Amino acid sequence: MKNTKVDPIRETILTILVQIDSRQGYINILLSKSLDNKEISTRDAAFITEITYGVVRNRNKLDWAISQFSTKPLSETAVLIRNILRMGVYQLLFLDKVPDYAVCNESVQLAKKYGSPGIAKFVNGVLRNIIRNRENIRWPDKEKETALYISTIYSHPLYIIERWLKRFGFADTVKICQANNKIPPLVIRTNILKISRSDLKKIFEKENIKVIEGIFTEEALYVKGLSNITKFPAYREGLFQIQDEASILVSHLLEPLPGESVIDVCSAPGGKTTHLAQLMVNKGSLLAMDSNELRLLTVKSNCRRLGIDIVKAQQNNGAILAEKYLKTADKVLIDVPCTGLGVLRRKPDLRWKDYDSKRFEKLTKLQGQILNTASCYLKIGGKLVYSTCSTEPEENEEAVSRFLEKHPDFELEDLSKFIKERKLPVYESGQHHQNKFIQILPGLSNSDLDLDGFFMAKMIRKG
Repeated sequence: MKNTKVDPIRETILTILVQIDSRQGYINILLSKSLDNKEISTRDAAFITEITYGVVRNRNKLDWAISQFSTKPLSETAVLIRNILRMGVYQLLFLDKVPDYAVCNESVQLAKKYGSPGIAKFVNGVLRNIIRNRENIRWPDKEKETALYISTIYSHPLYIIERWLKRFGFADTVKICQANNKIPPLVIRTNILKISRSDLKKIFEKENIKVIEGIFTEEALYVKGLSNITKFPAYREGLFQIQDEASILVSHLLEPLPGESVIDVCSAPGGKTTHLAQLMVNKGSLLAMDSNELRLLTVKSNCRRLGIDIVKAQQNNGAILAEKYLKTADKVLIDVPCTGLGVLRRKPDLRWKDYDSKRFEKLTKLQGQILNTASCYLKIGGKLVYSTCSTEPEENEEAVSRFLEKHPDFELEDLSKFIKERKLPVYESGQHHQNKFIQILPGLSNSDLDLDGFFMAKMIRKG
């Protein structure tokens, strides 16, 4: 590395982008670690966040633009240089506040530090060409290459866009993509064991922080204008948990009661687990299972912070039966690992995983195994909720239908009352079992408060 003076803020962004591109970490965790640096100002933290998320959300569009003016394919460009170009092009195409000359100069300085003089010249040439020609970039033809057009303009995997076009059509596919590219709201769940929502709202308002009450759940608050929520005193005091309103709905659907025996099969990091404990008024037995021992530490930490003591955390692979819990639970929550296609607005780096039929086959097999295994923990007359943060049928209603075919002792509950009382923006897919599934899709909710994409189904064990 050369002794070149570079902007430390842009170098921080570059480091995060390279780690994401190299699959060495997740965007939210990498950003959180970087922003914990006390030397980073609030303004710089906002800039780092904006550029990092902006580049990751718009990667396809940026790469397409770069390819118009690059002499070699991006795939053959070193990961550092590739992301220097993406950072620069994002600022040129999406931001007005950074002058073009500053974008070029800062990008070239980074290229000098991490590459040769020839590489710096290459970066300078690409960026200056885009400055001169940004109004004339040739994008895919919307009519002739519809899937490629949406995939490029809205930066989503082509394989997923092709699936969505068949299922939703052009207009709704674009709506979903647009929703995924918006900055999602910060949503918190009031810890009703310690405070009411109205009193928590007052705490924020005293600090001149704007909050809006959720409309689908009684604990949700939408928070605006708070850059680091985990440093807010009320968070450390355990008065709330960060959790989207769609995710909050899952525990309400299970409806655990005080004194019951409940198992959360895939519990980490503990958002739903701690909510279940709240609904149980911290009375009863709540077993939090997860295959990842380190992530279970987060469950325990959240329980301590929120003042919850009925949770027992146990490392256990959800697909492997823990025989001592056979027919012991009144309620079981099965929030299975999935593609995460419903939460791309919060986790934009997920969209750059390798999506193909093999990945879906592997996941659906695992989901089926977990559902089959976890159902054995339920007592006769007990109820379970199966949920995902996916948009895809084979992970959702098809997974449930496959399970029911093999388990005639289980049946779906009618969810029409739950949907009606909470006025849920459910996507009507035209599938069988009307009002037996809840599918929420970002961008298609027709609600002022857009939700993450979630699927839920509730079943009872008849005997």
